[in-house]
Amino acid sequence: MANTNSNPFSVRLKPAIRKKLGKLAKRTGRSSNYLVADAVEVYISDQERLLEDIRRGERQMEAGHYVRHEDMKAWLLSWGTNHELPPPKCVCGKSHDGKTL
Repeated sequence: MANTNSNPFSVRLKPAIRKKLGKLAKRTGRSSNYLVADAVEVYISDQERLLEDIRRGERQMEAGHYVRHEDMKAWLLSWGTNHELPPPKCVCGKSHDGKTL
């Protein structure tokens, strides 16, 4: 095995998924192990990023930086109408222009 910094790990797959994995491995010229390890790595990275985004959003809400649901809904429902509303403002009254808070 080329990567000596890895450890074996067992996972149960449904037969249909295992079959698809084998076909994908053949079509891509990669091993099934490589594809599974890559998929897990990408999944974990995505989940970590998602959790950090949620934490950031929670901190922003606690600091009073958010748009009320009713205001956002009214704005979105106005899209494509003759009476489109301007984008809703943060409840703090300031314009943040997409800046990270």
